[in-house]
Amino acid sequence: MINSVDPPDVPRHRNPIPAAAIHRGILASSAISGLDPSTGTYPGEKAVQVETAFRNMQSILEAAGANWQDVIKMDLYFRDKADRKLVNPHWLEIYPDESARPARHAHVADLPDGCCLQITFLAVMED
Repeated sequence: MINSVDPPDVPRHRNPIPAAAIHRGILASSAISGLDPSTGTYPGEKAVQVETAFRNMQSILEAAGANWQDVIKMDLYFRDKADRKLVNPHWLEIYPDESARPARHAHVADLPDGCCLQITFLAVMED
């Protein structure tokens, strides 16, 4: 049975989809952005958006009973791929051990107006 994950402190999607779903110990996210939960808008500064996106992802992981070490794959969707440099400080803080990092891939995407980054991830949790 699929269990939806929708933490109250993460902005809801415009479409009828959850922030993430769990099935048999596998946690898969929908798109996670840097939409500010308190204002419902994208911060103007890209660095703040990226920080907010990772904070939203943290909330989703916690609501699902998972943590950063359960993540095995992360996809980053950028309007401008040069913005990867804004992700790397968060990445290195979360995953300082280079032998214990998930797979990661960056894509260029046509994102909503004002959005510079969306994240999706796949995590494997103990069932």
